[in-house]
Amino acid sequence: MKGLEKLREKLPAYPGRKIAILPLRGAAAGLLGYIFLIILSIIPRVFSEITFLGLIEPFLPLVGGIFLAILALWLVWGLWDKRDQMKEVLGELAYQKMIPRGVTGVFMVPPLVFLAFTSIPLLPPGPPVNELTNQWSMSLLPLIGIPAEIEFWIRIIISGILIILGALTVRSAILTFGLDYMTVVYLYFPEESEIQEHEIYSVIRHPAYLGGVILGAAGLFFSFSVYSIFLCLMVYLVFRLQIWKEEKELVERFGEGYAEYRKKVPALLVKPSKLKAYFKFLRMG
Repeated sequence: MKGLEKLREKLPAYPGRKIAILPLRGAAAGLLGYIFLIILSIIPRVFSEITFLGLIEPFLPLVGGIFLAILALWLVWGLWDKRDQMKEVLGELAYQKMIPRGVTGVFMVPPLVFLAFTSIPLLPPGPPVNELTNQWSMSLLPLIGIPAEIEFWIRIIISGILIILGALTVRSAILTFGLDYMTVVYLYFPEESEIQEHEIYSVIRHPAYLGGVILGAAGLFFSFSVYSIFLCLMVYLVFRLQIWKEEKELVERFGEGYAEYRKKVPALLVKPSKLKAYFKFLRMG
């Protein structure tokens, strides 16, 4: 895997296969995040005798989504905000100390996508206690005139296509740029970084983040409900705010050149004229 040896070099506490601890820890955190969202959503059903919980039931998945989005940003932004402080104290070991935090933050985003794919009314131990929860879980496509007998297949087909596109985009980003770039090694070791001049950067500024946004959109179309639309919006906002955080430093580092580049190339949108180059990127590796 491209960039794996560079990543190992910066993580002396994770020799050999021990490096797998990082993604496994992140996956465990993501699973806990999803369980948290599920439990929050069904608490009013478990304690149905508490009237107040029934009143707020429709809003609990939204509150949980906002909480995880904020937690994800707080964890990942710590890589940037605490970098100088940690490098001063730990030197070259600062990255090793901070990357578990960043990995955990990244894995807080998938639970938002998973919940968008989840039918909240079908969760145990029984049906929702508030009818609004059912209404916000229903597809909105019939409301805009799409016949009920075909809207299910429209959602499934579009969602399936987006899952494939999103997964291929993330895959190509990892294979093209390497694990070292994907895990921001060069945020802590900028002197070892190299300028990336791949064709995809003339198409879009953040291809890996685009993959995440597309997967979020897949969850949106799978249900096309109030909940899935909101959760997709949360995913999009997480990536937009992360881009804002990253690009503040890139503008400081590269000056007017990067500022001009931002004006020419979209962050998370592939222009129709660039689709050929985008699909070529998807075939990388």
